[in-house]
Amino acid sequence: MNKFLSNSFRAILEITLPLRMRMRKGASCKPLSGKKDGVVVSLTSFPARIGNVWMTLDSLFRQERVPDRIVLVLTEEEFPGGLSEVPESVLSFVPYGLEIVFLPFNLRCHNKYWWPFANCPGATVITVDDDCEYRKDTVSRLLDLGRKYPGAVCCNIAAVIDPNQFNTYSAWRKSSAPSAPGHLNIALGFAGILYPPSVDRTPFLEKDLAMKLAPTADDLWLKAVELDRGIPVATGKFFPKPVTIKSSQTISLRKVNKGTENRNDIQWKALDGHFHLKEKLL
Repeated sequence: MNKFLSNSFRAILEITLPLRMRMRKGASCKPLSGKKDGVVVSLTSFPARIGNVWMTLDSLFRQERVPDRIVLVLTEEEFPGGLSEVPESVLSFVPYGLEIVFLPFNLRCHNKYWWPFANCPGATVITVDDDCEYRKDTVSRLLDLGRKYPGAVCCNIAAVIDPNQFNTYSAWRKSSAPSAPGHLNIALGFAGILYPPSVDRTPFLEKDLAMKLAPTADDLWLKAVELDRGIPVATGKFFPKPVTIKSSQTISLRKVNKGTENRNDIQWKALDGHFHLKEKLL
């Protein structure tokens, strides 16, 4: 499917998403095994989006290859009442194996990887966003890629750093072709990222540094640590962008980071200043 047809089809799916979801809501989902050192899919959410996250969860429970665990990472700060503040539409997935955990601190977008990196040392971790409906092959494609490149971070969609425009995020092209593990690839979290258990996750957990340098850009923080530690990133063949849940877009980091403030560029410059990324990359 070429890019134009893919984008047109995605637009139709976005328009029809609420109706499609209502029609299948309540249908049985695939139960999870709960295996501790298996495949863990992790995502985070916050009060403004928690009412719609059930649509993302629904798509994750209907994967061709169901993960062993699906973890929704929330925070005590944003949900002081715990599970009592989580809507029934989300709690309805708990009998199928959904785990809901509450961090005692709030790292915003960094929450989704922080909890599984800290608590699932032997697992394959896949992170996703909370404002998308995911294709049924999202997980399977990442697992296939992970088996092919066991020492690399693997993603469905990547951007490619342009060494000649190193500090301009908007100039980095999106990759639509397979790429062997390399250091120019930057994994884009909205389409799913796989982190193998062979990768040392300790450096990613420096939460104070992450919030100082890249408070709204987890993808850039993760890439900076990967470059610093020599961890390559691989991507597969063309993967259509996930269907966006439009009703979740009132607050969107993509808009914030790519907007007039150029937060991506600001945060990438800060990361480069700390880690000396350009020197290491070139």
